[in-house]
Amino acid sequence: MASPNDGHLCNGIPVDHRLKCFLASAKQKHSHGVGKHADIIETFGNTMFRDNGTTPTKHEVGFAAWLAKPDITGGLVIALQQPAKSQVFTANVEWVRDECNTLAYLDKSLAFINGPGGLKTTSVFDAFPFITEQISSKELSNEAKLAYNTFLSMVEAKKPEVLFACWRIHGQDGLSFSGKGPGKTNQVHSLRFPNGHVVRVVNGFHPSYIANYCPNESCFRRLFDMELCKALCELNTTWQEEDWMNDLRRTCQERTLQLMKEKGRDGEQLNTEPGRELRGTKANNTAKKFKAYTKSFDNGLKSLKQIFDHMVSSVYTSQSSWDLYKFFVFDQNTSEGICDALLAVSEAMRQFAPGNSMPESALVELGKYTSQQTLKFVKDDIPDLVQHQRGLYKNLWSNRYLASTSRGLKQSIEKITIRFFEDLTKSFSESSTGWKYTPDLAHDAFKELAVSFEDALGREYDNRQKAVTASAANGVAILSASLYTLSISSSQSTVSATPAANTTPARSSSSNGCFKCEGKRNVTETINVVPQWELLHLGSVRSLVRQLPKPQQEKGHDAFTDYFK
Repeated sequence: MASPNDGHLCNGIPVDHRLKCFLASAKQKHSHGVGKHADIIETFGNTMFRDNGTTPTKHEVGFAAWLAKPDITGGLVIALQQPAKSQVFTANVEWVRDECNTLAYLDKSLAFINGPGGLKTTSVFDAFPFITEQISSKELSNEAKLAYNTFLSMVEAKKPEVLFACWRIHGQDGLSFSGKGPGKTNQVHSLRFPNGHVVRVVNGFHPSYIANYCPNESCFRRLFDMELCKALCELNTTWQEEDWMNDLRRTCQERTLQLMKEKGRDGEQLNTEPGRELRGTKANNTAKKFKAYTKSFDNGLKSLKQIFDHMVSSVYTSQSSWDLYKFFVFDQNTSEGICDALLAVSEAMRQFAPGNSMPESALVELGKYTSQQTLKFVKDDIPDLVQHQRGLYKNLWSNRYLASTSRGLKQSIEKITIRFFEDLTKSFSESSTGWKYTPDLAHDAFKELAVSFEDALGREYDNRQKAVTASAANGVAILSASLYTLSISSSQSTVSATPAANTTPARSSSSNGCFKCEGKRNVTETINVVPQWELLHLGSVRSLVRQLPKPQQEKGHDAFTDYFK
């Protein structure tokens, strides 16, 4: 069921409120030149013989050429790794796109951040086109070398300004245009082709790890949105690194290590794409999905309880709006919990999708679990919190704030929680056999909460930025006036004198050495890409900006851990 809030959600959740100021500049940009990159991939596909004796099908080649378009030079290229082993190809390219969870996710992300068009307006290249076997972490096979060199030729022909690197082969970090992994770096690397063209490379990670491995983890969705937005903003040189971005990267690194440890303990991996064989996974993952989403929902409900608990505390009464903002954003990371809960509720709603007459048992069980826990929240937990008799009382929470004089974020949070509590209460009704549950109403309540909460944080953040800017401008004005007064006083009490020899001239106002600007765009020195017929293994380059600290990692690797390492 469509909701008015759907337009404010990027792949199911709202983007971080601090990212919204960059969205206007996150737009694709092409030159007027005609590229030959689509012709290159078509020629390669039509003449390729895999090591196993097979050849790419006509539809497979056609789809790769469609992904590589538009046939224009410049702009952004998104680099993925290789096609799914069991991907089904037909003449209907949009059907093929939608049947692949990874590409469908990427298409929606582009449509939200870049605008309508999605994959139709952005070139997507595979680093190993038409290679369906696992890429070796030690030495590339002959077919992998040919495919990779074809990829390099396509990038050289396309001449993009920016490449968003969403692939990585464990043990093959020397390959050009490879990513580093989720949150591993904030640097923008520059690579130069023999023809002199320079490509700026923004680190990303494969969207499959959201769409297939960790669909219940909202932090990875927000990280992918942020890095994709960064890649698009780099086209217009409008990106500025901020402290919260590195905080998100570190959060995702820590979460990655936690997931790797959990997987090592119980062998768990999350859901697989329909018709796709993700290495090391089992086809039957119903129990794993249920476990992952219920855990996310529990964490999300815990965040919700923290909001309500805090609002009845003495600390809240005396708290300023900005202190409340810091509590939600820095102390509790409340947005992530709300988004995790929304993802779980949205997943459970898939059982009611049109044409889904036989929903997965995991979806049915997840729906039961979320409804039971939600009922407990409004019927038991909140009445207990305010020391009221248990039961469903629509106005129980709103009655606390009838005479409220709160302003700013506090006023917004009170309105948001009142509406959320009322909407959840409406989704339940008592019957002769128990409680009747209306899933659509609860789903809409969680959507409204997530969007409204992020908007409220955004308003407080913007107001704070304006206040800080105004205060700084006022300080500069006062300082300038003081210096002007001092200069007049000084000129009246001194006489002219001849300058001493060998004085140091003042630095020109046109100097680009402003210390406030250094490192803001996080660009490293440019290194060369060898001709495409030679396989490139680049050495490490001295970083010109601060690297993010790397959490300690454990030994051993497989398909899931390899990418994140």
